[in-house]
Amino acid sequence: MIDTVDRLLKSTLDALCPNVARLFFRGKAGTYITYQLVSSEDMAAADDETHGTEYTYRVDIYSKRDYIALLRRVKQALKAAGFYGLVIDPEVYERDTGFYHVPIEAKYYEQTEV
Repeated sequence: MIDTVDRLLKSTLDALCPNVARLFFRGKAGTYITYQLVSSEDMAAADDETHGTEYTYRVDIYSKRDYIALLRRVKQALKAAGFYGLVIDPEVYERDTGFYHVPIEAKYYEQTEV
């Protein structure tokens, strides 16, 4: 179920960065990651039954310094954990906060137990 996928994503990100939060990070770190569920879609329907769900998450890296190495590690870790369809959206420099911001979209397919 979704809580399993959510825990998988959180633990994957926690292994890479000590500052990970759902939706909003409240701390004062120079680098942190947030994540959120964007959508879930029933997949592989047959005989009026769903055989799986595809979840789409957004992962956002925020950093006041060079984030390229962290981005590379996040991509590798997400793939290793079973996430796919990774899309890195345009990076942004937020002048008001001084953070570089890199959004990443990741999908995960969870097969329904029969």
